[in-house]
Amino acid sequence: MNLSRIDLNLLLVFTSIYNEKTITKAADKLNLSQSAVSNALNRLRYTLDDDLFFRSSDMMKPTKKAEDLIYPIQNALDSVQSALSEEEFNPSKSNRLFKFCLPDIAAGRIFPQLAQVFQEEAPNIQISSVATSKGVLEKLKNQELDFIISSDEGLRSELKSYSDEKFDEYFNSFLIYKDRPLCVGRKGNPFFDKNGQISLENYIAANHVHVSYDGTIDSPVNDYLSDIGKKRNITMSINYVSVAKEIIRGSDYLITLSGHLASFFNKANNFIVAPMPFDTNEYSVRLFWNKRSENDASHAWMLRNLYRIQEKNFGLDGDNVDHYYTDPDNRYSVVGSNPQT
Repeated sequence: MNLSRIDLNLLLVFTSIYNEKTITKAADKLNLSQSAVSNALNRLRYTLDDDLFFRSSDMMKPTKKAEDLIYPIQNALDSVQSALSEEEFNPSKSNRLFKFCLPDIAAGRIFPQLAQVFQEEAPNIQISSVATSKGVLEKLKNQELDFIISSDEGLRSELKSYSDEKFDEYFNSFLIYKDRPLCVGRKGNPFFDKNGQISLENYIAANHVHVSYDGTIDSPVNDYLSDIGKKRNITMSINYVSVAKEIIRGSDYLITLSGHLASFFNKANNFIVAPMPFDTNEYSVRLFWNKRSENDASHAWMLRNLYRIQEKNFGLDGDNVDHYYTDPDNRYSVVGSNPQT
């Protein structure tokens, strides 16, 4: 198609409808009347020979063609905006709000270190955080979140909805660490033997506490057991690690945790931490972000700091992430910062 046939303002209408979900909200966002937005959408429908959106309940849902077009169009518009704005970011003067989605343990490791950075470099930068829940990847895709920290297993139901190509189109990530599940119980728990090990028979016989941030009991551990014809009894599904810890401390219940979380759980050495009595796979814990955000100098600044925290806490697990947290093309000026090279 000849680009001269398309009024580029129509593309702004297209992306606004996609992101805002309704004509009314898109009109407010663009400071246009609803009729002007509707007319623009009709012109674009005619030009592209596709409905692009259809009304479902109180929302405008995209057609397949709209889904295929949204990301390259949005990316192109972001690049144009970036080129015209010649963005300069000064952390000492910015009041940028960053929105995170991460479990409480990860927040406890990362946010105190970010607070030190803010105190020294960026006194007006702000952070808000939410717990992991269903739909977080969609929120990241729509830039309602800036960063997600999660295991691949924690996002597995959402990751299944994206092909590898689609995931790579929308998101970037870097590896924080790799881990495996471990079994944890209080000292004196009768399901462990005198060497601190647990048999498959005892693991199945025990009651279990499950940490779930979205209220489900879905877990790869259940899948591993199902593969060998077994099932565990999850008596409690808890969304707070601190609560789960007190339950395990005061009962013969068991809990299955990542190695990293089990280490945090057992800081005072009050618990038994044992290998699983059946085969499990290693999984990755990653930081995820929207590729579109890479056009934002403030995002690049935050990403550098997150990478440095990761490097300090965990070392490098083999991923070359230099191109994620530096600015190799020198597209953005970060005033008052010393980017790592």
